Amino acid sequence: MNDTVKMFLISLITAVLVQVLLGPQIQRMQQQQHQGAAPVAVAPAPVQAAPTQPTPQAPAQPAPQAEAAIPAPEFVGTTIKDARKIAVSQSIIIIQDGDREAPDKTPGEILEQNPTAGTMLTSTREIRVIVARAREAKVPNLVGKPIAEAKSTLAGLGVEFTEVPKDSSKTPGTILSQKPAAGVKVQPGTSVELTIAALPLIEVPAVTGKYLNKAKTVLKDSGLDVGDVKRVEHEEHGENYVLKQDPAAGAKVPFGTTITLTVVAPN
Repeated sequence: MNDTVKMFLISLITAVLVQVLLGPQIQRMQQQQHQGAAPVAVAPAPVQAAPTQPTPQAPAQPAPQAEAAIPAPEFVGTTIKDARKIAVSQSIIIIQDGDREAPDKTPGEILEQNPTAGTMLTSTREIRVIVARAREAKVPNLVGKPIAEAKSTLAGLGVEFTEVPKDSSKTPGTILSQKPAAGVKVQPGTSVELTIAALPLIEVPAVTGKYLNKAKTVLKDSGLDVGDVKRVEHEEHGENYVLKQDPAAGAKVPFGTTITLTVVAPN
């Protein structure tokens, strides 16, 4: 067999093997070509952003001007109430830092100030002051004393008082207790509560059926007073005959209570 025939046979065998081995794959590729190529993803077109509008800027505010410095007024010798009225008009604030007893000064009168008068006040317009306090009085021991003496003692100290009557075996008008207690310091004008032995109640005697002069004597002897005398006409009884009394007989009343009488008027 010559070389030409050999080459032919080799080529034939090779073609057969290629067909057998690669045939199925070639057929699939051909089918895919007939069905069309797979769609290619297309990126969406970029959206163009709206143009940015510039933010409006607020007009620049002028810087606040510092208040002009002013000299501190003279407040010493003025009451703090009056000083504050003056200070308001100058935008000054008065601050009370304390007080102290000053017998020769009016309570509330400014004794000291800081800064002192004439000092220039700039951004901080505050003035601190010390004011006069009224002299305190020490409450005396009044228990056991008569009310008249207690009144006189308290009046000399400039202290007020109130009375609270209470039934007691003590002599009427005697101080039984006091509030505040003795030794407590109080401001002038403070009120001290005094509990006093009450005057005994008196039973009003019967004076109806008596004549006016006799009725007055009976009532006064009982510690009672006679008030207005009312006069009415009456046919059965004579002039000044007591027809009625108020309060009525038997009523319990304090010592010195006024009794009103109704008597027969002159014919």
